[in-house]
Amino acid sequence: MKRFSEWIKGWFFPKTGIDTRNEIQSLNIKNIYYVSLIVGIVQSISIVVFMIMNSSKLIEGDILGAVIRVALCVILCFTGFIIAGRLLKKPNAMNNHPWAVKFFIAGFIVLLVIWSMFVSVANYVQHQQLLTFYTVELVAVLFVKLHPVFTTVTIFGSYILNYLILTFGFEGNAINPYNYMMLAVVSAAGAMLNYRLTINYISEKNKANMLNESLEIIANHDSITRLQNRYALNQNVFEYIGKDICIAMGDINSFKAVNDTYGHRFGDDVLKKFSDILLEVFPMKSVYRFGGDEFLIIEQGADIDALKEKLRQVNERFSSVRVSQIEAGLGCSFGCLSACPKDSTEFFDYLTQADKLLYREKEKIGAKR
Repeated sequence: MKRFSEWIKGWFFPKTGIDTRNEIQSLNIKNIYYVSLIVGIVQSISIVVFMIMNSSKLIEGDILGAVIRVALCVILCFTGFIIAGRLLKKPNAMNNHPWAVKFFIAGFIVLLVIWSMFVSVANYVQHQQLLTFYTVELVAVLFVKLHPVFTTVTIFGSYILNYLILTFGFEGNAINPYNYMMLAVVSAAGAMLNYRLTINYISEKNKANMLNESLEIIANHDSITRLQNRYALNQNVFEYIGKDICIAMGDINSFKAVNDTYGHRFGDDVLKKFSDILLEVFPMKSVYRFGGDEFLIIEQGADIDALKEKLRQVNERFSSVRVSQIEAGLGCSFGCLSACPKDSTEFFDYLTQADKLLYREKEKIGAKR
């Protein structure tokens, strides 16, 4: 039962980074831009042809009503086209005004659905099919990728409301409720699957881009890649045997939350900033990237108090930096000790002790590793 609930939760509340969400919103705006333009032009041509063919009967109720309904669609489409076009000209719109973008996309879809319901009622009175309503629902499923909860509520809500209006508002109902609701289920399932596939595609594409960027960083000798790694530590371990050293194991507070919330690209920016600050305070030969967001600092001949003062400076500088759109202050934690290892085994035991001290330090401040 627990697995089933987690499976359902995964479909309705998929985990996505901010990069993926922004790219989906950008894709939605592009689709609205082009679809609204095409539909607006087609509807404009149809309304002109319709008025020419019925020029002698324009004042009649049915003819005038049809013209008004199509005209509303034209106005809605060209309004969406203009707003979407302006948003596309502002690359940072998704970052600077995320809620305004979401409101526009959701509002456009809701208004389009309401218009289709209005047309379906008019067509139903004249004993015509509900093709306009079904077509708009299909457009929403195919071309717009919105959060599964929103799409499910919108699709089922519109189907149910439309059915109630047609059933209880007019006599002679001929709608098959089973087939009608099956269409709603298929539409909602299709929208959710479309969203899920889009997320997977964008995530895989971003991973490939991140790999390419990482290779480029290596080629450009970025501050992160200039740091020594575990292989270098294994090579240098004998330099520390029999000598008084200070060891500090540190990492970035809540770094996983940064990656999950803002995306790995912003996480890389945070790592770069942290590496830059470490290299400003410590010589390169003393700093190792131990893995992920974990860094190791080893100083020979230094006392523990002097090391702690340098680590305080690192934390102070790091807490004051701002990276991209990350608004919250960043921070770091360290576990440090002084040692004089007799052999390599004892040296790595000291590293384990420093890591445990780091863990205790993070427990004190409530930061997740």
